[in-house]
Parts: sequence; C-alpha cells; structure tokens
Amino acid sequence: MNDLSIIIVNWNTRQLLHECLISIYRQTTGLSYEVIVVDNHSSDGSPDMVGQDFPQVHLIRNTENTGFSHANNQALRYASGRYLLLLNSDTAITENSFQPMADFMDAHPSVGIAGTRLLNPDGSHQYSYDAFPRKPLTMMWEKFIQILSLHGDGELNQSTPQKKVYENFFVDYVIGAVLLIRRETFEQIGMLDEKFFMYAEDIDWCYRAAQAGWQTAYLGTLSVYHYNQGSSKKSPEQSSRLQGMRTESLIKFYRKHYGWLNALLFRLILCLQALKGQ
Repeated sequence: MNDLSIIIVNWNTRQLLHECLISIYRQTTGLSYEVIVVDNHSSDGSPDMVGQDFPQVHLIRNTENTGFSHANNQALRYASGRYLLLLNSDTAITENSFQPMADFMDAHPSVGIAGTRLLNPDGSHQYSYDAFPRKPLTMMWEKFIQILSLHGDGELNQSTPQKKVYENFFVDYVIGAVLLIRRETFEQIGMLDEKFFMYAEDIDWCYRAAQAGWQTAYLGTLSVYHYNQGSSKKSPEQSSRLQGMRTESLIKFYRKHYGWLNALLFRLILCLQALKGQ
C-alpha cells in the first residue's frame, strides 16, 4: 500500500496539467505515492500528453465528460494509498507539502480531512476554507442582528480572518482544490455524491465526515498554488452557466442535509438578493 494516492481530474487543461504533474514529481519526497489522472474526454491532447510524458501515471480515459464527482470516484476505486488526495489540475507545488500533510494526519488521528493554504499566482491568499452553509432562518437572524447593531457591511458571508491564514486549525470544510482524506474516513463515509456534477461535493464530503465524528483541518503552514483557471474557465456566457451550477449544487446540499423547506427558503433568499442587485 502506498502512503498517498494523488487523484487529478482533467478536462482540457493540457498545459496546466503538465505543469502540475512536473511540480508533483519534483517536490514530493519522504513518502510512497501514486498519481492517478482521470481525463474527462478532453479534446486538447491531454491524455496523449500524460501517456507520453508521464508513463508512471495511471491514466483513466473517459469517453464522455462524466462530471467531477464521478471521475474522482473512478480513481478512488483504484487508489491504494493510506491517504487519498484530490488535487485540481490547475495547481502547482513549490514545496514538499504532501509529506507534511500526511505527517499531520498521522499525528492527529481524529482528523479525517485536511487542506492547505491556497495561493493565487501572485502569491496572495485565496479562499481556502469556510463554515458550512447556514440554514436560512439563521442567516435571516444574523442579518437582523447586523441591522440592529448598526455596524457591519450586511453581507451574509464574512471573509476569512487574515490573521489566521498561516495557522493550523479545525474548520467545517476545506476547498476541494487540495483535499486530503484518510482512508478510514473514506471507507466510513463513502464516495463523493455524484448528484453533485460539479461544485459543493467538497462541502458535502466534509459535512458527512463531521456527521460521522471526524474533524477537518486547515493547514495554513503549508501552501499550494491554485491558478483557478482550469477546467471551469470559460467565456462570460459559460461562466454565467457555471455560476448557475454552483447555485444549484448548493440548493442540492440544502435539500440533502437540511430538508426541502430550507432549500426552498435558501432559493428565495438568492432570488431576493438578485432583485436587490438589479
């Protein structure tokens, strides 16, 4: 059994994937690992590039775009590692981050999932973790308190405190661009939910882990560059469609974990926010 299985889902990100794989093999030391790439029917020559330049990679070629969750599940069924790492194709490592991640998990057996600090190309900090989505009545109450207190910007989602970005601490969920899960946790909570074609599957996985008694850790002492311009970077029209997919995935999360009434109320809040912004 390997210490680590690194899983990358790719769709038409040939150059980014090439740079990602180079960075993995240059930087990762101190543990045994395998790399699994699932190509979701790319048309840019990605699978041929992997086969030619990285013959050590286990490559799975899909004949259609099966979605992010399904493709990851294909690799998870094959993976042999004690730890399983979901890694976006538009990431790059400039330090040996994965071995310290595994060391942290070894030292903290109650932690089932961990993620690193994500960096933009210019080195600035990127959104890397968050709290679970709140139930609509909680959101409305917080908004009411903000109005009464006569301070705050009125936003429902507050930004991550900058003072904590370099620290390690427990969070509700980490962003799926770099998400490490313990095999025991994975075997207990199961595969990614394929009802989430793309987006919110990381929130759902961490929520299920929390429900099963596992902690999720944000490791601010470790960093990975996330270019945020991979398989989902599209034209303005397509970006709008992807934003719609994000919204629908969140509504699915609400319906799955909080019930249909909360999902309906959440959709209503989004509609009111959209009207306010017009």
